Amino acid sequence: MKTTSELTTEDHLHSLGQYNLVYNNDFRYFSNRKDKEYGVPDGWVYTDRGVNGKINYDSSSNNCVVITKSEGNESMLFKQALHEFPRWQQMLLGKTITGKIKLNTDKDGIVKVTLSDGITSFSGSILKKGDTEIDLQLTIDNAATELTITIESTAPFMVVSISSCNVNIGKISLPNLPSIINGIIGERKQYIATENPPPEELSLCNAPIALTKNQTRLNSVLNGRFGKDSNGYSMLIDMRGYFSRAWDNGATIDPNSRDRIAPGNGNITGNHVSTLQKDSFLKHQHGLAFTVSSVQSTTGGTSPNTNLVTPAPSNTNEDKDGEETRPINIYELYTIKWA
Repeated sequence: MKTTSELTTEDHLHSLGQYNLVYNNDFRYFSNRKDKEYGVPDGWVYTDRGVNGKINYDSSSNNCVVITKSEGNESMLFKQALHEFPRWQQMLLGKTITGKIKLNTDKDGIVKVTLSDGITSFSGSILKKGDTEIDLQLTIDNAATELTITIESTAPFMVVSISSCNVNIGKISLPNLPSIINGIIGERKQYIATENPPPEELSLCNAPIALTKNQTRLNSVLNGRFGKDSNGYSMLIDMRGYFSRAWDNGATIDPNSRDRIAPGNGNITGNHVSTLQKDSFLKHQHGLAFTVSSVQSTTGGTSPNTNLVTPAPSNTNEDKDGEETRPINIYELYTIKWA
């Protein structure tokens, strides 16, 4: 039997679970955009109550997320809920977790990083500009209702570049662990042999519902594109009975892409992902076959001949059983990943 000092990193990983609790810890899937589609990045929630604050992604500089603090003394928060996965209480309550955040600031000023379980918290701060690593450790209370990590600052115009952020179980911060979330938040999946989604996914084949306060990661991805409820949480799309179509994206295969509408209570229209298009028929004509025969006038003299038009059978029979136009199809359960 090995002593504690003899345990290797591999042993440590095996005993604790090889997972990083932070989703998008190195910001590879960062989807914050300057257009109207996104206001916050995947997995993280960014807020700045001041003026001229902004957030961007810099792939040329070690995949950093770059936050420019607003000009006033208002607080900037960059936060993620780490407890948003099924059965997190069984896995985390009573355990010690350790985190490491690597960041750079362009000027002197306070940047505080906090781990909190809603009952107790542990914070680390920096004051001087330059590259910094902040180490955090927290023993999660057995009555904890959440687990979050928050990076915040009130220093005007400070630029905070965050290159990585990881939190995992144990007293050693282990870099480069895979996320506990397997896949991409917001990913749509489909199933052929069940009508019930797995616990980490939500059905899109039900009446539309709003996300909850414990689904902030998916909420940050959807960002109200299908509408919001009275509490400001994003609504899911109702895909019951709909076919899917690949985004035209300028190919002009869909000649009516600009006329697409927003489903539900959303506000995104036109040639964009998630927009809706009503059914239609391609304008066309049906040919009508007929024959013309000439009959000699019976009145004599110079009376003209009479032309008789004899139509050939060309009518289309009504499909009395059909109430829509459709290809042969099979039902599938559509879902969206929230954890």
